[in-house]
Amino acid sequence: MFTSPCSFLLEDTSSESSGINAEYGGKVEEAKKVLTQYSKLAKKPLDLTGVNLVFGESTSKEEGMSTSERIKEIIEHKALLLETLVQWYFWFVSCLLFYFLNYGWGSFGDTPYVNYLFAGLGEAIAYVALMPITSFFGRRKGMIFCLGASCACFLLGMIPWQWSEVWSFERLMSMAAIIGVSCSFALAFLYTNELAPTTHRGLVLSSCSIIARGAAFIGPFVSEIFDSSRVKLGVNAFLAGSAALLTLLLPETRKLAIPEQASDVSSRRKQQGLPEICS
Repeated sequence: MFTSPCSFLLEDTSSESSGINAEYGGKVEEAKKVLTQYSKLAKKPLDLTGVNLVFGESTSKEEGMSTSERIKEIIEHKALLLETLVQWYFWFVSCLLFYFLNYGWGSFGDTPYVNYLFAGLGEAIAYVALMPITSFFGRRKGMIFCLGASCACFLLGMIPWQWSEVWSFERLMSMAAIIGVSCSFALAFLYTNELAPTTHRGLVLSSCSIIARGAAFIGPFVSEIFDSSRVKLGVNAFLAGSAALLTLLLPETRKLAIPEQASDVSSRRKQQGLPEICS
């Protein structure tokens, strides 16, 4: 059954649907095609021959909620509010570091094209490694691992070791950090979609996207704010490390049911033994 924008109810009957075709035009046949295609994707093909699709208005309370009502519900459910704030933070950090690294290669001297080449290779490695990381560690530990690895790279980059006029340990570790940062940025999309309840997923994901967009504007200018490279790396390490620690407050979502309503978020936290948030 579909519930948006209107409900489709399957009736096992061969009689013609009176009035429906006249009101909805070709949408009935179109809906049958979509249902058939989805059933094939699910490897459970449906035969809709002789089946009428009856349109009915949805009675779901959540469907009629406005954006302001959804925001109010997030504030009222403290567990959902906490998880949303943590997601905002790791989206901000991942995006800021991603754009800081990708727009700061020129500060290393020499030709920036070598830096772009290695950065591109690092991102390619990250996207290939993302699937095994999420499969082995899960979403929560995978995010912690990626952010923690980035933090370690930034800290190691503070070691003053330079073996040529151009190449230094800072440059090498910054290139290594792009792997963890790219992984965390890509994983943020998957993790947020599984963390947010169905009734609030669009709102939570769009708000995270807004936060990331703000970080994308700030990231390229971080190199200009601080003169010392050690300070830059220290700030980046703090951001990545703190985001990794805050992710400990979030639940694991791999192979688990996605919450449907805001109240389900608290139940999921109880099941995983996470700290309960007072309402």
